[in-house]
Amino acid sequence: MNVFRKLLFTFISIFLLTYSVKAADGPNLKESDYLKKIDLIYLELKDSLGSTEKTGDLNTDFLNQVLQYQRALIALSKNELQYGERKELKQPVDQFIDGLKLNLKKISKVQKKVSENPVYDETKEATYLSSYEEIYQQILTNLKVEGEQPTVLIGNSIDMVFLTRLSKQCEVWTIFMNSILQQTEDDGVKELANDLIQSSDRLKGEIQALIKQIEQ
Repeated sequence: MNVFRKLLFTFISIFLLTYSVKAADGPNLKESDYLKKIDLIYLELKDSLGSTEKTGDLNTDFLNQVLQYQRALIALSKNELQYGERKELKQPVDQFIDGLKLNLKKISKVQKKVSENPVYDETKEATYLSSYEEIYQQILTNLKVEGEQPTVLIGNSIDMVFLTRLSKQCEVWTIFMNSILQQTEDDGVKELANDLIQSSDRLKGEIQALIKQIEQ
């Protein structure tokens, strides 16, 4: 009987050790699917922000870019809704999405006005696009510091990956808005940029509160 118990104990120990090693080796299937989706969002954002055609009007360029940017943040948030582990995050993430969709409406409204009276100035556009290139790289790096390599977990859960990456986006989002404020002369674009800065600040505060809640 004692021999049987020792064998059983040894078998269970080996099983648990094997399981823990596998868990430490990398993310589980759900986490892998989540991370692959971030890879896809990254590639789509890289393409949409990097291939935006020059229009001759820096305001039109900016509005096209920030529209694609907000859509990517919505996709990032929907990915969290699909794969996130904490039920208590569902409502705040839904609210994040609602806020981002409201931003899309504001952007589209300003786009319509700007399209009716574009201001073509290739010199000013070139200056704007030069500053935008650095912001574009920051957006991509803050979304996925791994670059072209597969996305990895930040922290110890899907939820922390999402909150950390979105918080970093809020930082570059503000830089993006301040950049256009320094260059545009369009009052509608200025008002929009200031609204989006407030939206970013509000979102970042909510994210930080959630991170503290999780870490408690």
